[in-house]
Amino acid sequence: MDVTTAREIAAALILFGATGTASMTVYGLALRSFDVDLLPAALAGRVRWWRGHRTATFALSACLALLGVVGLLVL
Repeated sequence: MDVTTAREIAAALILFGATGTASMTVYGLALRSFDVDLLPAALAGRVRWWRGHRTATFALSACLALLGVVGLLVL
């Protein structure tokens, strides 16, 4: 694999990881400020699902970002 291609992949991993980490952080802060029961039923189910999977999504995003950083440091 070419070094430039590997760096682009590492940069993409950092971008996706940072985006996911930031969005799950903002989502966690938003969950503290409203009551899910006030939302329409279709939306409330989706919010409850994301609430249950927020930690796993946050951890996966952080791992992707870390993998990208390590990839850039190794190259």
